[in-house]
Order: sequence, then structure tokens, then C-alpha cells
Amino acid sequence: MKMNNKEVPQLAASTFICSLAFLTDSFKVKLTLWGKQLTASNLVHFSTLNSLGKVESKSLKEHAEIISNLHKQFDVQFKDFKALEPHFQLFSTPFAVEIDYVAEEMQMELVELQYIGIPEFYQFLSQERFPMLFSASARIMAMFGSTYICEQFLSSMKINKSVLRSRLTDEHLKATLRLVLSQDIKPNVDALVDAKRCHSPP
Repeated sequence: MKMNNKEVPQLAASTFICSLAFLTDSFKVKLTLWGKQLTASNLVHFSTLNSLGKVESKSLKEHAEIISNLHKQFDVQFKDFKALEPHFQLFSTPFAVEIDYVAEEMQMELVELQYIGIPEFYQFLSQERFPMLFSASARIMAMFGSTYICEQFLSSMKINKSVLRSRLTDEHLKATLRLVLSQDIKPNVDALVDAKRCHSPP
């Protein structure tokens, strides 16, 4: 653009450059995926091509080569971003970055984000935009939560149902376990009081 005497102020803005690099990397990832799938005759992301019915393997190979060439062109056009690639990776995929290659002053924060912040990340994930990913993450998180509850339940039952407490009936055990497993449930005292009618003496 400078050679053609056409100034583009956005190209001098660090925020714009960072966003451009992020989008470039995202598109390169898509190109890699599409190339592999075309080579394997998988047209899942090419609905129009898939609607034609059977596509010759020769045509698919040509399409894969076009995508491969496009990927190479991206590497050439955006070679200046190569030096800044570690910074862009930290920005675009903080959960996958190798902690050893990050500046030492950021390493502890990154550790906390990667090993503690994942459930919090999925809490803010838009269910409307990413319904399948949201559903998959919810199943995984529920899996660990339910396992923990089961282990807690069995441990409590072992403590309460022992040979030294032989007079405990099944009903007593059921009530005891219900109390143990509902410790985190806080009663709404105000609502309970409001619902209770007070009888004043005559």
C-alpha cells in the first residue's frame, strides 16, 4: 500500500494487526482441515459439492491441491507475523500454549487459567452460537460432579452404617444421608417464615 501511496492507518495499529493475525491463523487452521478432509473424500464442510452426489477422486485431489497452495500463499503473505507468532498464540489459544515458552512473569497466571479457568470459560460460552460445544462441555462437567457426589454418598454411608450402630434402620440411614448430602443447600428462611401463619392466643 505504501508503494502505491495509499495509506491504511489500520495497518499501523497494534490492535488491528493482532486481530488480523488471529483471523489469519484461524483461516489457516480451516484450510489444513479442509485439505485433509478433501484428500479423504470427506465433504462434510462442502455442502454444495456434496449435493452433486459422487465426486471423482481426481477432482477432489485437485481441490485439495488448490487449498494447499492457498495455505502456502498465506505463509508467504504473512511471513512478518512469524516473529510475533508466540504472542499471537498466547492471545488466540491460551489453553493450548506451552507454559515453558511464555514470559516468566506470565507463567503463573497462565497455569491458573489452564488448570482452573476452563469450567469458568465454558460458563461464559454462548449456548446460541455454540450449541454442540456447549452441550458437550456440560456433559463432561456433569460427569465429574456426579462422580464426586456418588463418592461422597458412599463414604458417608460407610461411616454411618457400621457394626457399632446396629439399631440404625434404613429410614434413619436415609434421613442421615439426606442431611449429609444437602449441606450446601441453604434454606430460604424469609420465604418459610412468610408462608407460616402465626396463631395468636385468644
